[in-house]
Amino acid sequence: MLLQLKMLMEGMYEGHYMLDRFKIQHAEEDKVEGEVRSLAMSTLTAAKRLRFTSAITKDTPAAFGTGGTANLKGILDSLEAKIQDMREFVMLLGSCPRLPRQPDCTYLFMDKCMFGRHAEKEHVINFLLANDDTHDDCPNLGILPIIGPHRVGKKTLVQHACKDERVRDFFSKILFFKGDDLENGEFAASLEAASGKKCLFVVEFHWNLDEAAWANLKSSFQKVAGHGSKVLLIGRTHEVAKFGTALPVWMKSLSQEEYWYYFKALAFGSMDPDEHPKLASLGMQLATELKGSFLGANILGEMLRSNPNAQFWHAILSSVRALVQEHMFSVGVHPEDLLERNVPVGFTNVSFVGAQSQGCLVYDLREAGPGEDELPLPTSREVLTGVKVPAEDRFDVLVWKSRIPPYCSYIATYERQKAPRHIVGKKNRLALREIQS
Repeated sequence: MLLQLKMLMEGMYEGHYMLDRFKIQHAEEDKVEGEVRSLAMSTLTAAKRLRFTSAITKDTPAAFGTGGTANLKGILDSLEAKIQDMREFVMLLGSCPRLPRQPDCTYLFMDKCMFGRHAEKEHVINFLLANDDTHDDCPNLGILPIIGPHRVGKKTLVQHACKDERVRDFFSKILFFKGDDLENGEFAASLEAASGKKCLFVVEFHWNLDEAAWANLKSSFQKVAGHGSKVLLIGRTHEVAKFGTALPVWMKSLSQEEYWYYFKALAFGSMDPDEHPKLASLGMQLATELKGSFLGANILGEMLRSNPNAQFWHAILSSVRALVQEHMFSVGVHPEDLLERNVPVGFTNVSFVGAQSQGCLVYDLREAGPGEDELPLPTSREVLTGVKVPAEDRFDVLVWKSRIPPYCSYIATYERQKAPRHIVGKKNRLALREIQS
């Protein structure tokens, strides 16, 4: 049934995405047709008509593909096939959070709840509550690896599973450790306090774990774990999978269709995208450039939601697109991937909009340490809009502060470049300054 849930949700996101593409393309085609018809009745020369028609069609239907009607029919056929024999499945849906359909509250739901991982969450909970997930070489200790790239939502998934009342009632203790904790005194003290109890151990590794280290760690858990204890291993590499007694949960980035549903809710807020086709077109193009980044969706979504102006949205899109194209051309890697590898990303301008035109490097994107997120740091929104940019050559920025467990905050370091780099999107920044003035 979990597989059915996953398939049905994927079908829903695909349907929303294709329908939005179809609406946007249809609106753009109507706009082009009307402008061309009006132009044909004017006294402009044939050469001017040709130039104008080329200009207004450059950013329209081709960006969204063709064959929209056939694609919509394909999505409908796929959904009809997926909802066959769904009686038992409907019972499962009763335990899942409902996605609100009203546009004026969807973004509030997205902002405060885990998105798109309901099937994975139920899979983890089922493992934790089961009594038969032990292995011959690991008695009384079931181990489930949860594996995926950085900032894809592994810890968020685990935290939501652990907060479930069924899980909290099932285990006497739930203990969280990081790889660095395993060699200090607190780790030993925590294990001693858990001796003989049915415990859930959650261990997060930022680095590869060798066989010897894992053998020692597993032995430590087995010495104190009571019957029915479980371990959740959070890691980024495939090597972690071999330490499990169950098949791992593989966490992947959201699909393009899922990400658009998520980004659209954050960017439009209480607005109905159908009433703003130009913004919907710009938003869909921007979502494509962000490559599934949760941080990007939340940072830019908030900026766009607070300024529903086509010129502003176009300026943001142009800046992001220029940033992506520059890095793809120079190093062949998307900026999101560079940040994940802790490689500096070069910004042509400190701010996407506003008067700041000096280039900078952004690097060391990291989780904030204890108390760091309470420091009076400028936020990424303030820096990207040019509202608050420190005068120092190097400064830290509060990139984002999550509102859902585990409530992570992220900080990055900005460093100004002494030699100015070429300026991209100057017209967009000038247009935006006119809007803000």
